[in-house]
Amino acid sequence: MSNIQYYYQSGLRKIYPYYHTRTAFVKGRWHNRTVLDVLVKEFRAHSAEYYGHQIVNGKYKLIRDGQYLDNLSVLDTPIKNNDKLESTVHKHEPPVLQWCSNEANIPGKKIAGIDIVYEDENLLVINKPCGIPIHPTGLYYGNTLTEILKVNGVHALPAYRLDKVTSGLLILSKDTGTASMVQKKIRSHEMQKWYLARVEGAFPHVNEVPHIEPPEIQRLDLPIEEQIIQDNSILTIEDSDVYTVEPKKQYPSGLSVPRSAKTIFYPIKYFPHKNESIVACRPITGRTHQIRIHLARLNHPIVNDTIYSQKITRYPERLNFIRSIANWSEAKLTDVELSETFQIFIQESEHFKKKALAENKNCPVCSECGALTLSDPDPEDLSIDLHAWRYSDAEKTLNFKTELPQWVVNE
Repeated sequence: MSNIQYYYQSGLRKIYPYYHTRTAFVKGRWHNRTVLDVLVKEFRAHSAEYYGHQIVNGKYKLIRDGQYLDNLSVLDTPIKNNDKLESTVHKHEPPVLQWCSNEANIPGKKIAGIDIVYEDENLLVINKPCGIPIHPTGLYYGNTLTEILKVNGVHALPAYRLDKVTSGLLILSKDTGTASMVQKKIRSHEMQKWYLARVEGAFPHVNEVPHIEPPEIQRLDLPIEEQIIQDNSILTIEDSDVYTVEPKKQYPSGLSVPRSAKTIFYPIKYFPHKNESIVACRPITGRTHQIRIHLARLNHPIVNDTIYSQKITRYPERLNFIRSIANWSEAKLTDVELSETFQIFIQESEHFKKKALAENKNCPVCSECGALTLSDPDPEDLSIDLHAWRYSDAEKTLNFKTELPQWVVNE
C-alpha cells in the first residue's frame, strides 16, 4: 500500500496510522450473529458503543448477493453464508524491531536492509530479522515481511513459517511452481532443517563436546550430520505430541488437535557463568512452536521465551498444562475438567490483557479514531534466542545457511 509510511524510534520500526479497507468472506462461526456481536466478542479492541458508531458511519459494511446493506440495518441483521464484510479502519500497527539503519537494496546482498543469503529468478533466500511477522495478520500489515518485500519490488511466497520472534533462514519462492516444489520437499521430509537455540541450564552431554571459544565459534560450520553419525550417544531426542492453546476461542476449539512431533537436539557449547547452553535443533516434523515446546518439556527452555520458560512465562497455568500433558485428548481428564481448565487459560490471558491496558490507560487518544495510542513494547519482548540456521535437501540442490546470530557468539 502506497499510503504506508514508516520511521525509526527507540530501536523500533514504526508506521504512521493510516486508513485501510479490506473485504473478505465471513467466517463460518459468524453465521446467525450480527456484525456488532462479532466485533465486540472476537476483536475486543473497542467498546460496543464504538463499534456501533463505526457501523452506522459505514466503516463496517455487509455485502449480500453483491449489494451493500443499509448501514443501520447492519446493526441487527444476522450474518448469512457467503456474505462479505468490508471494513475500513484507521490502523495503528504495532511496531516491530528495527533491523537496520537504512532499508537499502544492494543487489545480491540486501533487500530492504535484510541480508540476502541467495537469489535467482525463482528463489529469494533471506536472513529474517527477529521481531517481524512474515504475513499480514491481526494488527500487522505494513510491518510484515511479505509487504515490505512487495514495496521493494519482490512478490514472493514463503515456503514455511517462522514465528515473529524467531530469526533466520527463510526461503521464498517467486513463482507458484517453485513454491510447490519447495513445499513438497518439506512435506515429504526431504529438507533437513537445523535451528540454533540458547537454552537454560547445562544441556545433556554439553560437556562432552569439544570446547569452542571465540573467534572459532564465528566460523562454526558444524558438520553436524557427520558428527551425529560418529557419535549418537550425545544426542537428545524429544518425541511427543504438540498442540496450541488459543484462549480467544472457547473449549474445545481453543485446543488444537495434538499432532505427532519429533526433534533431535545436539549440544554445542556451555556458558557456565550464565548457566546457559547453545543447542542445535533438528525438527523432523514442522509443528507450530515445536522446538520451543520440546525444549520446555526437557526442562531447558529458550532463555528469553516469555511463553515457555517457567522463569518468565506470562501464562504459567497454560505452560504447566502443555509441559505435563503431551496429548490432551488422551489425558485422564473428563470433558468437564478440560473445559474448566480452559477457563483458567482464558482468565490468565484476560488478566495479562487487563494489566497491559492498565499500563496504557494514560496514553493519549488518537484524534482521528479515538483509539488509545499504546506505549511501545520492550524490544527484548520481540525476540527470542531461536534461529533458523541451515536448510538443505538430499541432493544439496537447495543448500543454504545464515551467519550466526550474536547470542551464539557472545557469552
